Amino acid sequence: MESHTTAPQATAPIGDPTAPPMAAWGPATAVLPAEEQADRLSTDFQVQSDGSVIVTESIRWRFPDGEERHGILRNVKVRAGYRDSETQYRYYELTGVTVTSPSGAPTDIAISDVGAYRQIRVGSPSLTVSGTADYVVRFRLGRIVNDIGDGTAEFYYNVVDTSNGFPQRSVSARVTGPAAATRAACFHGPLGSTTPCEATPGATSTFAVPDLEAEEGASVLTSYPRDAFGDLTPDLREGDVDASSGALVSPDAARALGWLAIGLGILLPLLAGSLMGLLVWTRGRDEQYAGLTPGLTPGVGQVVPVVVGGPDPTVAVQFTPPAGVQPGMLGTILDEQVNLVDVTATLVDLAVRGHLQIARDDQGFLRPDDWVLTRTAPPATTGALAPYEQVLLDSVFATGERVALSQLKNHFKPTLDAVERLMYEEVVQRGWFRRSPERQRAGWVGLGSVLLAAGVLVVFLGWGPLSGLFADAGFPLSPFWVLIGGVVVTGLLVRALGRRMAARTAPGSAVLAQARGFERYIATAEANQIRWEEAQDVFSRFLPYAIVFGLADRWATVFEEVAAAAAAAGHVVASPTWYVGNWSAGGFSHVASSMDSFSTVAAGTFVSTPGSSGSSGFSGGGGFSGGGGGGSSGGSW
Repeated sequence: MESHTTAPQATAPIGDPTAPPMAAWGPATAVLPAEEQADRLSTDFQVQSDGSVIVTESIRWRFPDGEERHGILRNVKVRAGYRDSETQYRYYELTGVTVTSPSGAPTDIAISDVGAYRQIRVGSPSLTVSGTADYVVRFRLGRIVNDIGDGTAEFYYNVVDTSNGFPQRSVSARVTGPAAATRAACFHGPLGSTTPCEATPGATSTFAVPDLEAEEGASVLTSYPRDAFGDLTPDLREGDVDASSGALVSPDAARALGWLAIGLGILLPLLAGSLMGLLVWTRGRDEQYAGLTPGLTPGVGQVVPVVVGGPDPTVAVQFTPPAGVQPGMLGTILDEQVNLVDVTATLVDLAVRGHLQIARDDQGFLRPDDWVLTRTAPPATTGALAPYEQVLLDSVFATGERVALSQLKNHFKPTLDAVERLMYEEVVQRGWFRRSPERQRAGWVGLGSVLLAAGVLVVFLGWGPLSGLFADAGFPLSPFWVLIGGVVVTGLLVRALGRRMAARTAPGSAVLAQARGFERYIATAEANQIRWEEAQDVFSRFLPYAIVFGLADRWATVFEEVAAAAAAAGHVVASPTWYVGNWSAGGFSHVASSMDSFSTVAAGTFVSTPGSSGSSGFSGGGGFSGGGGGGSSGGSW
């Protein structure tokens, strides 16, 4: 072999417009020198449970005597007629194309559409090869396994397509599936030939094919239990099965466009990262009162400067929640999000404040636990409800004064969305945020998603023609993928940094410091700090906050110690009136664990919404050469 260099493994740039036309490898190629052929073709198929197949072709190609070529062509069939349809065809998506050369031949890759085939052009336009060269071509074809409908699935593939224009010697194949093949068959010869070749089924089915002449093909067929696969719906597309596309630019223009695409692919993420980082630094950090103890706010008439950012403040233990801040609001200020636990803790808090009773409904061994909510008249001293609390309460009891939690299933999601929206509006009205954190994040995340979608759209629409612009640019990796990668990374950066754009105002930071101080109290409270007479009231009032903090079990443990100390002194701690359950079964721990369970069940209830061909090669007269899906053939260029 002469005039070739070793090239690294390459990933295919898709859609090369400069690839030779189909005549370079179809029937017209019979006029080429007969000595051009595949001296060896060994194909390994790894059939996947999703119906795709990973194909690895090991090829020793003999180039025409006395001639220099650039490399080989592999033509993979990706479009096939579907039944008798004239408007639809079956598509086998080609992805993951890689090529290596054990003999050191150039392995640059360009891919173009040629009718029903995708042509993989292997080699360098500026380097030549002669004699023989070894290549290993690997790719994936999607949706190629057929669901036969009788409890079996079949992989039927043309190892050598009958459009092949060159002799193929020493042809063999192996097929490994997700289960052992129950049957295997092999056919060779011209299109339609039923001449069998050697086939042995098993965990890895093996096939030995006699030497093939030009325009002869070979097909292999394996059958598996249907349950070895997932969804096998074929990929059906509208259009002409033989449609092809392509574009043409000069190598100089391709290289210029390539550098432009690479520059944009690198510059876009750098610009996005810099601009988003600047915005996060100037607008995405919390404001704080300068010179005030964390958690305090200025007095009437007091002017205190406000700074952006700074170190996290050191907070002191606070023995009560921030004044006028309900559990749902506290959960929102903590993480800038309205979570499901904030909504369910609000419902528990409404029960503690006398607006409803919560009772477990155990109706049977095989029936899941349900919860019964009963609306009650709150004490006269109870203050007015916030808008989100009123909507939540009224929606829960929209059908009556007594409702089972399970009755809300598949109907409550619109109410949940409305409650969450009102909670975001509430934190803005209280002056903790200048804009709704949800809307701020959604705007930036939406922009990032648009960029991601644009990248995906360009891949689908420009896969062939755009990537083909760079086929002869001489880059080891197609600039098309650098550009797409840059757009995708830009979108990911905007989405990731955009989530940090919600920032608390100085009053919001003061409330946050108070909330953190109260969380520290819940996490460190000791039984000897709590009076027996106040135990039930303190436990109930602070339990919804403990649920938000994720400390309900710890809070209950403290009160179990309080109850034990009270019992030893002959004092009985009363059970909560807002919860109807087996108090004697576990006291405070029973209530806390029940409310954790209630919150979990309620969360699942609130978000619930109502639910909304290939033929067999073993039947109908048997298979034949050229009757399978996919298929490969080739030549040189």
